[in-house]
Parts: sequence; C-alpha cells; structure tokens
Amino acid sequence: MPRRIAAPVAFLVLASGLLVAPASGHLQLEKLRFVDLPEAERELAWRVSEPRMVAAVRQLVALGSRMGGTQSNDASAAWLAEQFEYAGLEVRVREDAPLRFHEEDEWEVSVVGGPTLEAAWPQGGSPSADGTGQLSLTPGPGLVCLTSDRPRPGATAGCLAVLNDGRTGTSGWPQVGGLRGEWTIPVFGISKEEGEMLRALVSEEPGAEMRVKLVSRMGEAPPKTVIATIPGVDRSRNLMFSAHGDSDAGGPGADDNASGAAVVLEIARAWAEAIRLGLLESPPYDVRFAVWGSEIFSTRDYVAELLEADDMPEAVINFDMPGYGTWRDAIYFEPDELPVNHDLIVLLRSIASDHLGTPGFPERFASNSSQGGTDSYVFQREEIVGEQVIPSVTLYASAWSRERVLDVTPGFPPVNWYEDEEEGKITIDGDAFYHTAGDSPENTTDTEPWNMGWSARIGWLAALRFMAEG
Repeated sequence: MPRRIAAPVAFLVLASGLLVAPASGHLQLEKLRFVDLPEAERELAWRVSEPRMVAAVRQLVALGSRMGGTQSNDASAAWLAEQFEYAGLEVRVREDAPLRFHEEDEWEVSVVGGPTLEAAWPQGGSPSADGTGQLSLTPGPGLVCLTSDRPRPGATAGCLAVLNDGRTGTSGWPQVGGLRGEWTIPVFGISKEEGEMLRALVSEEPGAEMRVKLVSRMGEAPPKTVIATIPGVDRSRNLMFSAHGDSDAGGPGADDNASGAAVVLEIARAWAEAIRLGLLESPPYDVRFAVWGSEIFSTRDYVAELLEADDMPEAVINFDMPGYGTWRDAIYFEPDELPVNHDLIVLLRSIASDHLGTPGFPERFASNSSQGGTDSYVFQREEIVGEQVIPSVTLYASAWSRERVLDVTPGFPPVNWYEDEEEGKITIDGDAFYHTAGDSPENTTDTEPWNMGWSARIGWLAALRFMAEG
C-alpha cells in the first residue's frame, strides 16, 4: 500500500510509516527531524518525470515563439490549458491587457543555387518580404545587404533585406531581439560562420544572389495567461507556482522559458496524480499554477487583479531558465538577501541539503542576491504591491548569456561548490544560447533534462513543507 502523506502535517513521518500531528497542529521543521523524512519525500518526488518535461518543451517550441498576443501564444495557452485540465485541475485562460506584438511565421534565406542559411532568424518587427537580390557589402536599391554593424533604417535604405552577422551569442548563434525604429525591410541575424561564408562568396562570385522570404504580422492584442488550480481545503488562500511562457526575445525559447512552463506543468501533473492515487490529501489551501503570456507584463497585470480582490498568494515559487546551464551543473535560488524571502530561502536550501547528491537531486546548489529581470520580482516591488510584499523566489539553472560573479550573501554560502571559486564569491552560470536562434531543445533542454527535474522536485517539496508549516 502506498504511503499516504496528509496535509497540513505532510512530512511528520515516523519509522512505522504512520502519520501523526504535533500537539500544536503545526509542523516545526527546524525542531523536528526524522530519518524517514527525506526517504518519504524522495518516494513522492520521483513521480516527477524528466521525459515528460522534455516532451513539453519540444511541444511548446514547435508552436512558435509564444510571444504575448501572438497566434503562437494563443496556441500554447490552449495546449497548456488542455494539459492542466487533463490532469484534473481547474483552469482559466486569462486575457491580459493588450500590448503591441510581432510574430514571424515562416522565412527562408538562401543563396540562389546554393545553401540555405539554417541559423538565419528574423529580428522582431521585420516586415514581410519576398524576393531575390544581389548580395552586397554596401547598401543599395534591391540588394541583400550584409553588415556586421548594428542595422539602422536610414543606413540601409533601398535594400531588399539586411543580413547581420555582428550580433551573435557566446554559442555563435545569432541573437534575437526587437528592431529599433521604423523598418520597411526585414533584418535577419545570421551566425558568424554564415557571415564568413557570404563574405567569401562576394569576393569569389561577384553578382551572387540571395533568396529572401518572410511572412510576419504585427498589431495589438492581449497576451493569454493560463491559471490552473488544485483546490485546497481553504479556498481563501493560495500558494503559486509560475513561469513566463513566452520566449521573451522572439527566438525558439526552449530554455528561456519553455523549460519553466514545463516545470510548472509537471509539478501540477505530479501533485494532482499523487492526490488521485491517495498518496497526498488535498492541500490545506489552493495551489495555483500560472504560465504568463508575456514576461513581467502579464504578471503585473494579474497582480493588479489580485490586489483588487485581496487575493495575493502566501508565496510564489517561480521558474525561469531551469532547463540548461553551459559551464556549471547546479541549481540556484534567488533572491536571498531580502528579509521577506529569508524563510523560503532557508526552506529551499534545507530541501536541497537533505537530498544533496541523491538520484534526482543536484550535487551542488547556491542561493544568490537579486539580479532582477524575472517575474518573481513583480511580487516584491513596493510601487506595484505596496505593503503586500510576499516571499517570491526564482529557481533556475542559468541566467543571462555568460557567467556572472556575485558576492555571497552572509549566512547563505554555496553548498558543495566548485573549488575554483574565490572566497566570498559565487559564480552564476549562464546559457550560451540565451536569446539566440540556437535556444532550441536540441541545444539546451534535451541535453540536460536533469536540471528541470531538480527544479521541479525541489520546488514541489518546498511548497509541501511551506504549506505544512501553516
């Protein structure tokens, strides 16, 4: 018979396997430690499936960039809603406030009679185009203009299209982002290798032509945010898991942030399944799962609704880029210097320590001070939430495009860390494919699925322990 874990005293497990409540009715985790606790947690946490998350990332990326307000955002929201509903959750697809969007549906950049540029990716806001033009290193009417400089509308007037090999990530893939200014021709980022090939072609075959095609759309529409709920005993309170569902920059967005959406979905699936199988009782209060239509924008819009309804969460566990790290192999919790986050950071670190290096959990972890730039901070900005600042932490495997070195927050040293680290410093891993055309499942989440597993298991157990404390 499976072990039954009853909330709100979820993890007070005696050697006999029986569950008992402390006299106070609350579990004082800092005082009560039983040898069966980690074992019971691992038994439960192994219901998290890395293959299922890998498949979810692939499905989301296949739908498109999922930028807020786009058709691919609509499609991803519909797919996620269907998955949450299938898992047995209450589901609401929320229309956020409208925003300007751009979406690139299909494109081709190729040498006439030669290769296709596989890394080529349209920059956000590029208009549709379809034609053939001579490849050129200088701008001119009807030419396909190759440049390493940051493209500017006035400097490329008359060109059929612009190819830019001057903005590539650490991985060599072209960076993806929105164009500045008003453009009447498309701009494509290409890799350095493709740029070198084309420059050699201009020298060796003057008059070589390029085929350029892009189908794109621009407009204004509301992003779609998915809110799913496991009902609790007390429906007046809630704890929230969240992740932004868009690619943020307009690229494939596998690690940033289909991986975060996949982790949120997987925790919901595993938790609901555990309840259905009798391994867990219904939570003491609601557990919500939010996949934001547009990073930070949608979060702010939803928080405004929560404030008006006096319905703010008890805490938020956010996931952003939990799927891949280029140079290190660890999990991070952020931010750890804010007083409101102290207990939640201690809890996350306690779970990571209790399971350190066991199958399905990381061998190394660290917490770090604020870096900003993700949805968890919306719940902690006084100009947004006023006095209703709440514990809100992001779990991740990498941040930004390169490693960053931060000061260790006093009292929160990294655990089992790399020996090359300077005393009092912590290196935050980066993703070499961050905001590039190379942020695909093949390059990121397919190669290190354990990162999503770590994040999902630690996040889920953190929520269970948090709710057990009352």
